Amino acid sequence: MKKQAKTEILSCRVTPEQREMIEEKAYSSYRTPSMYLRDCALDKKIVVINGVDEFASELRKIGNNLNQLTRAVNSGFAYEVDLRETREEVARIWQSLNSLLQEVR
Repeated sequence: MKKQAKTEILSCRVTPEQREMIEEKAYSSYRTPSMYLRDCALDKKIVVINGVDEFASELRKIGNNLNQLTRAVNSGFAYEVDLRETREEVARIWQSLNSLLQEVR
């Protein structure tokens, strides 16, 4: 399915309290207010899984480490890298995320 450009602007007035509430709900579901309101209006299911933040943080750290290792190998500072520990950590995170998803379903 081809992604359509969003060219139309739809605006509405809200109170400062309503704006704060909408923004809070949007950001807590990892969306911008525009995305959140569009998803709500179009009856899309919005699922927030508590506990995902810590996994995202762990995955970012692993990604940063992998980037550093890749640079070291590509620049000739390292010739061999043991990724067994990293693979085990990613597998642990994967299992935990799957468990969270099962709880939501």
